Amino acid sequence: MSTVTKEPYFTDEIDNVIIDCMVNQGYETLYPNNSFVEIEKVIPEYKAKRIRQRWIDKLKPGLNHDPLNKEEKEFVVQWIKKNLGPNDSFKWKDLISDMEEEFHTLRPDNIPKNYWYALKRNLLSKITHNEELTPLQILSLLSPNPQLTD
Repeated sequence: MSTVTKEPYFTDEIDNVIIDCMVNQGYETLYPNNSFVEIEKVIPEYKAKRIRQRWIDKLKPGLNHDPLNKEEKEFVVQWIKKNLGPNDSFKWKDLISDMEEEFHTLRPDNIPKNYWYALKRNLLSKITHNEELTPLQILSLLSPNPQLTD
């Protein structure tokens, strides 16, 4: 019988260690390609991937956790429509970067993702047949200026 070991939850103390490494000790500059691997050496009970996700979603200074406004919602829809690649794929990090450039505010990845998937679910629920739609088909259901709720 195998047991799955679960990493511990993040605490304020661990969050402060991550912030100290990234901001005060300059790990982001000192180790641009592997700063989270270096932090893992300081707090080995946490994996680098998890540390990175914590930094990107919760701890990075300047993150805006407010709900998306109407303009940002419209931007997300139009950006996805414009950048949808092969196999109906696109890169969330590119959307986040373009949003930061457009609106001068840094968003955690999960805010536009949650908005997009909620919009997708809402549209799918309005379709009476049980046919699975691709993101491109969903986008085609939206008008150029979709009526988005705040």
